[in-house]
Amino acid sequence: MRRIDHVNLLAQDVGATNDFLMDALGFRLREQILAPGGGLRAVWLSVSPLVHEVAVMHDGLEQRGRMHHLCYWYGTAQHLEDVADAMLDHDIFVEVGPGVHGVTRAKFLYVREPGGNRIEFFGDTGYLILDPDAPTITWDEHDVDIVGTWIGPTLPDPTFYLYGTPDVVAAEAQPQRA
Repeated sequence: MRRIDHVNLLAQDVGATNDFLMDALGFRLREQILAPGGGLRAVWLSVSPLVHEVAVMHDGLEQRGRMHHLCYWYGTAQHLEDVADAMLDHDIFVEVGPGVHGVTRAKFLYVREPGGNRIEFFGDTGYLILDPDAPTITWDEHDVDIVGTWIGPTLPDPTFYLYGTPDVVAAEAQPQRA
């Protein structure tokens, strides 16, 4: 593992979270997915030349305070194959990958660590943004297959976009104490 690359958060109101990150913390909007009928479905923001350090997606379960995944930059595409082998050797669930995202163009692998958090490994950083006036790349709902996976296995839709931690579905299934 080389470094933490980004965090992907789930939000009830992607636009409000985007505005906070941009206005209060100085992030720049790099890529976005528009929701049907207006608004934002997802955003990718950064404060550096990286395509994102924070991503925010709409929480399809309408919850608050959940994380979709934490991502580590792992080096190269070959390293993703190595980490996939290591995860399988240690009985860690490989959710999807290796593949290449449409958004960010980065090589990815997703696993679930034993505590239930989704961890992504990046095999490269995607592309760098060196132009301070670079326009925001905008996707719409019709692009969702390309957005998730450009090359490789498709993301397990819709469960991939609904799962986050804390896992409210699993929590609701637990018997309640009296």
